[in-house]
Amino acid sequence: MSIDQIKAEATALSDTDRKELIGYLLALGRKRTTEYWDRITAKIEDRNPAHWVAEEDLDRALGSDGPAA
Repeated sequence: MSIDQIKAEATALSDTDRKELIGYLLALGRKRTTEYWDRITAKIEDRNPAHWVAEEDLDRALGSDGPAA
């Protein structure tokens, strides 16, 4: 399949499917970016509580009411 065929198919997608495709392509690109994963790894391994995000801030950023009970 050529890039032009892929573009034509993407144009024909519904908004929901197009958003899913965009998310997939972004995730695929990040998987191939060493710097991205180095940064994520450093954040995960950071044990300094001053650098942590409060649960309420995370919920607010995600537009969530917190975990479902």
